[in-house]
Amino acid sequence: MSRRTKTFLKLAAAVLCLAAGGVLLFSRVRAASKVGEEGAQVWFYDQSEKRLYPASRDTIPPHRGIGGPKGDGVRAMVAAPKGEKDLPAKGRIAYLETYTPELKKLIDDVLAARAARRPYPGKLPSRDSDFFGANTLVRRPNEPAWHAAASEEGQRITAEWRTWRGPVGQPLVLCQP
Repeated sequence: MSRRTKTFLKLAAAVLCLAAGGVLLFSRVRAASKVGEEGAQVWFYDQSEKRLYPASRDTIPPHRGIGGPKGDGVRAMVAAPKGEKDLPAKGRIAYLETYTPELKKLIDDVLAARAARRPYPGKLPSRDSDFFGANTLVRRPNEPAWHAAASEEGQRITAEWRTWRGPVGQPLVLCQP
């Protein structure tokens, strides 16, 4: 092999390594940019399909779902042993959450105003207000009745998963897709 060919092959190998490094760096930067709110996902549960599915964190329940009747997708709080990677197989639905039509409309209107870069004209109740507590509904996955999150039963539902334990007795944590 001539000296010129060897030099060319070395240069080609260096360019290939540089290109591979660039692709790797680009993919790492892109993944890191989605760690914050943008790109974050939460679990939703399609009630007719009886299946968990990931959705954008800013999705407002009830959501269209993934099959069956539209509008039966609700947020699912999934608890699993800390560090488990095989979700949802290792996860367990702690409770389901949805909003009343009044709260959903309010949130949709606020989001539409933000998207249009204008202030929301109405009064905004705080997240811990009676309005949010009464219009956020929760239920256990195996029960048909919804309860206001602020009610005694709603508070029991949202807290009971904290007593659950994993296979070796470890506490569970809420997890995301």
